[in-house]
Amino acid sequence: MVSASLSKVKTFLKSESSLDALRNILVILIPSILIFYFLDGHIAIAFAVGVLLAALTDVPGNKNDKLSTAIYCLPIFFITSITTSFALFYHSWTILLLLGAFGFLYTIIAVLGFRVNVVGNLGLIVASFTIGLRPNDPIQFSLAVTAGALFFFIICIIQVYLTPNRSLRYAVEGGIKTMGNLIRLKVDCYDEKVSLNIAYKALSSFHVKVSDQLESIRFILLRDKKLHSKHDEESKIWLAKLYHLVDLYELLMAIDNDYEEIRNTLRGGNTLKLIRQSLHLLYKETQRLTATSSIKKNRPTKRYKLEELLLQLETDQADATPQKWTLICSISTQLRHVSDILQKFEVQQEYHENTLVDSKNYIDFVAPKSTLKTIINNLTFKSPIFAYAIRMSALLMAGGLIGFLLPEYRYASWILLTIILVARPSYTNTQKRNYQRIIGSIIGIAISLLLLIWIDNILVLISIAAFCLYLFLLFNKPNYLICVIFITISILLGQHVYEGEIQDILGSRFVFTLLGSIFAVLGCLAIPINHYRSVQQSTNSLLQHFQSYLFKIQESYESKNLNFYDLRLFRKFTQSSLAQCYDALEQLAKEPLRGKSLKEDIVHFQNLVYRINALLVGLSVNMTKLGLTLNPELMDEKIRHINNLILQAEELSKQFSKDRKAKNSLAIPYKSSE
Repeated sequence: MVSASLSKVKTFLKSESSLDALRNILVILIPSILIFYFLDGHIAIAFAVGVLLAALTDVPGNKNDKLSTAIYCLPIFFITSITTSFALFYHSWTILLLLGAFGFLYTIIAVLGFRVNVVGNLGLIVASFTIGLRPNDPIQFSLAVTAGALFFFIICIIQVYLTPNRSLRYAVEGGIKTMGNLIRLKVDCYDEKVSLNIAYKALSSFHVKVSDQLESIRFILLRDKKLHSKHDEESKIWLAKLYHLVDLYELLMAIDNDYEEIRNTLRGGNTLKLIRQSLHLLYKETQRLTATSSIKKNRPTKRYKLEELLLQLETDQADATPQKWTLICSISTQLRHVSDILQKFEVQQEYHENTLVDSKNYIDFVAPKSTLKTIINNLTFKSPIFAYAIRMSALLMAGGLIGFLLPEYRYASWILLTIILVARPSYTNTQKRNYQRIIGSIIGIAISLLLLIWIDNILVLISIAAFCLYLFLLFNKPNYLICVIFITISILLGQHVYEGEIQDILGSRFVFTLLGSIFAVLGCLAIPINHYRSVQQSTNSLLQHFQSYLFKIQESYESKNLNFYDLRLFRKFTQSSLAQCYDALEQLAKEPLRGKSLKEDIVHFQNLVYRINALLVGLSVNMTKLGLTLNPELMDEKIRHINNLILQAEELSKQFSKDRKAKNSLAIPYKSSE
């Protein structure tokens, strides 16, 4: 137990985010300390803020991605800090207009992609920090913040030039780990004691993570121009790993029959148990691939053990009925294919299968970039992001107004910061973040108070604050509650050293954080997101992708012409659409008023579309791996079964639309009575 826990800690500390946290704390502290001693304390603080907030915009990517982040980040940081600083300096009411404008603009640009979304969110935090620090010299402060951000990006870009494939390596390792967890979840599908609805729910929910992981790898790798060169072997090896991950995903998702039929066919005896044991061994193999090199000695034993289990499975059922024997052979072949792919991850060689896609078509597998036109198309209340941007604008103006009326406006930064960090499109997610922020703040305040009672030495307090800042950076992505605790300690100790008025600091932290949390909840209720529309769009899109994918499979079978590019592309589009649909349904399920009444239908729909996708991938894999071996009668039977499931999904999808119309009709009299 202890060794397993230590192994998890070591793995976590070797992750990309953990190493980035170590880099970031050094990049923050070393130059800031030098500036503090040789220039000015105010400049040092502003510089440190610029480095810290720029560091929080850094997400995995190649050198072009890092440059793109810098291009967005630097002007946003400078414009936000200097305009906010001048409004504060002259105590002008224009600060409210600025907060409203920033709240809308920096939220709506999220449609340009995740990277820009992160930069926009940090731009709002720049405004909050500026209000909290209330600089006496706006120009000096703004230049120092921007210089800090620029310094971070210089270090970051130097690092990516020295280790160009660093993010890709971690993304691939993360992909293997994610596939391992998918294997572990598949064990329940062959366990009669586990409800299939529960198993489907877990698998369909995990599918979103799998989709995001593969999309991240594609985004980093497939835009690299070196892939088009026949002489760049390293890029081809990384491409092979992506192919292996996609092939592994297809094998794990693919089924020839629904699991209910599989359970009924294989019921009795030791068959299902042997399959579960084989899957568990494969899960252990993925863990080994992502663990340290010192564990890699046990690999042959695991491979032999898997072969023993599969041979026992086939031997025990040698006299089974033709249907049972065919199913067992199909499953054992699939498990051997999974094992073969896992072995290929350790072999540094190019991908040489007939399913290879031409390099000119790689870009088709990467999500297209959004443009200014995308923002314009979302400037309507029919768009969830537009409603969310309006909400953020209104909340920040309301929080700013309260602060503007207070004698110490800077303490209102806690209201704004809480709104920025807590307010989410979904009511449930907002409540969850509220809970984490309030509890984290209380714990952080309590620890800070104890430290200030016991410790008087300024250097010791500064050291503790710096260490807590490192822990904040370390847990910023994995655990928001823990990172709130550490950033609270770091800020409160730092403010005490800087200002000395601990009672005011502690009181303002808790009261204004609580006020910001209340505002965030009220914002969700006052300006709700219309999840019905996004659910309708995503479900319709998914069902269309199902039909297109099935048509392509049927066309390939009938024409006896396998177009591997088309099949891979249709599978990729369907996978992405399934993830988006699942996410939209989850948001609807979390809606406070109507979500609970629809939860049963939502779970049913999610399970249904997961089964459809698995059967489609199963047909596709059968053709691409085994050739056109299915007889026409069996193929027709499978296609009819999938079509029936799609029809069921369409009927269930219409139920969501009916419920939306009913909700709207109920809302009309209420509006007219006002």
